Amino acid sequence: MSKILKFSFISTAALMLLVAVIIGGIFLFVDPNEYKGEITAAVQEATGRQLTIDGDISLSIYPWLGLSLGATQLSNAKGFGEKPFASVESVEIKVKLLPLFQQRLEMQKIRLHGLRASLAKNKKGVSNWDDLAAHTVTTADKQPAIETPKAQATPTDPKQAMGALAALAIDGLELENAYLEWDDQQANQHIFISKLTLRTGPLALPAPVDLSLSLDVKMNNPEMDGHVEFSGQIAFDLEAQQYHANNLDLTVKATGAGLPISPFNARLLANIKADLKQQHIDLSALTLNTLGTSITGQVKITGLDKSPAASGAISIASFSPREVTKILGIALPDTSDAAVLNNVKLDLDFSGSMDEAKLNKLVVVLDDTKLTGTASVSNFASPAVRFNINIDGVDVDRYLPPASETPAAPPLTPGVAAAAATQLPLKLLRDLNIDGSISLGKLKIAGANLSDISLDVNAKGGRINLNPIKANLYKGSYKGSIAMDVRTDTPKLSFIETLQGVNVGPLLTDVLGKELVSGTANVSAKLTTTGTDLPTIKKTLNGKAKFSFKDGAVKGVNIGQMIREANAKLNKKPAPPKTTNETDFAEMSGSVTVTNGIVRNKDLVMKSPLLRIHGKGSVDLPREKIKYLVNTSIVKSNEGQTGKELTKLKSLTIPIKVTGTFEKPKFSLDLGPILQAKAREAVEIKKKQIKKQVDKKIEGEKNKIKKQLEDKLKKLFKF
Repeated sequence: MSKILKFSFISTAALMLLVAVIIGGIFLFVDPNEYKGEITAAVQEATGRQLTIDGDISLSIYPWLGLSLGATQLSNAKGFGEKPFASVESVEIKVKLLPLFQQRLEMQKIRLHGLRASLAKNKKGVSNWDDLAAHTVTTADKQPAIETPKAQATPTDPKQAMGALAALAIDGLELENAYLEWDDQQANQHIFISKLTLRTGPLALPAPVDLSLSLDVKMNNPEMDGHVEFSGQIAFDLEAQQYHANNLDLTVKATGAGLPISPFNARLLANIKADLKQQHIDLSALTLNTLGTSITGQVKITGLDKSPAASGAISIASFSPREVTKILGIALPDTSDAAVLNNVKLDLDFSGSMDEAKLNKLVVVLDDTKLTGTASVSNFASPAVRFNINIDGVDVDRYLPPASETPAAPPLTPGVAAAAATQLPLKLLRDLNIDGSISLGKLKIAGANLSDISLDVNAKGGRINLNPIKANLYKGSYKGSIAMDVRTDTPKLSFIETLQGVNVGPLLTDVLGKELVSGTANVSAKLTTTGTDLPTIKKTLNGKAKFSFKDGAVKGVNIGQMIREANAKLNKKPAPPKTTNETDFAEMSGSVTVTNGIVRNKDLVMKSPLLRIHGKGSVDLPREKIKYLVNTSIVKSNEGQTGKELTKLKSLTIPIKVTGTFEKPKFSLDLGPILQAKAREAVEIKKKQIKKQVDKKIEGEKNKIKKQLEDKLKKLFKF
């Protein structure tokens, strides 16, 4: 055995010495530059192109077997001008000699400096490399077929590939100052890549490889100038089918009229791990900085071959939507509060498959509002949405246009309303499949302040229900439900609503800017309507409602003052001093019926220590017109609004007509009963005057007759 080993060692050493002598002789006695002609001729025959070697060719032997090539260029295809197809300033390749005898390839860093390549396509769609492909095919056709032994492993065998790669060791790649040009005359597109630099660390697979890349790019269609930088560490194991990319860092900076955003700056950081045997990909340490935002997270994708699914978490750090839209060139609508839309933050955990998506955690911060909850969508072909949302508080009015910029609404005539109406999206509503709940701690909308709001939403098969709806407002509460049936082309809506103990004065002040009625309100209503636009909904409104108010006042009209002023005018007396323009009441109640948009009331009753009011009439909602009669009776007049001067009008019923529109109601006093009372008073006074005159005359006649009798008696008994 020892003899065999000794013989093998001696034989190998002798062979290595022989090879070294032969190679050394080549380097000593052969000048490679003398073969430039043969090399260019061979390239001419193989490609049909002219190879020009301007620089020197040099060889080295020990400890590196190397080749250095100076300035070289390859001519372009016919019809593509005189510009070279490719050129290089210098190429340097060196292989370590001794490892070759051990079937290992160890290379020094491969250097390629000053590479320039010009790729082009003419207007007919012919590229300047088509001829090279044609020459390659022709050459291949001339070569004899080589049979691959059946026992030999194919190149696609991972074990063989890894074995070959393991035997390859390169100290690195270095591509400096490369320039690539793409000229597509068909698409009128020119792309120029310059200052291209590519560097790698040692290539000794499967060990990780460091990689860095930078380049400038310029194109005309779309018009853009940019700079790209990339770095990271790449590793792969073909046998295990595992691929890693760690510490990836990609930076893009671009400007140009052809970009939707200019300037555009972005930086992406990530780690990527792919296991194709297990069919999953992990993306971790994800960070994307762009447009003034910072997005971080991690994503895991499984079941790549059969049932892809994903899960992960995404966070968007606090950013200003106003600044982002400014960068995007988007003008946000003006808002009542210029301070809103300056802070948004997002956190979510998600999971999903090809037919389902879930937000297992959702946190959204918008200015002073925080939203939390969960949501899911299943069956993307016919989406089923489920959600549970909680909002701590939101002031919707802050996000609406400023009041001064909101145009005044025109009179809502049917023509104007029909022209401005927004149709309901029936197809979308019919397809809804929703089941969820929403809760809000505080809500301000249209000036109204609500709290402890809860709402359940259910929609399926063309039926949409918001039930129950609950809220607290102005020391009272609201309960209600809204149902919509959109199975036909004429949707049906129904409302059931109840207000209890609501301080209606502040509510109306906040919503309308004026306190039309004050007091504690209780209201219940059950209404139905049909239609797809507001005018139709108003015209088809039907139902009933009841209301009651306690300890309040009707603002904008003082019925006692109106009567007092009319009475003073009739009596030709000075107008009484002005008092508060409101009519106080201890209790007001009534009921209404609604028929095709016409609201009718026949039993309005309002009571106060001074007045009794009964009202009846109608309100035309489509036309926003009022036709109402208020009958007022004075029950007490010693104090208060009416005063002592109305004592004579006590127990009279005085009608007050309310007409006009919602915007401009008109109040008019019917003076008939006052005039009748005045006439009755005049008659009584006249009667008393006549009676007094008659009594006086009768008394005078009596006295006259008495005196005459006395005179006659005196004469009769005169002595």
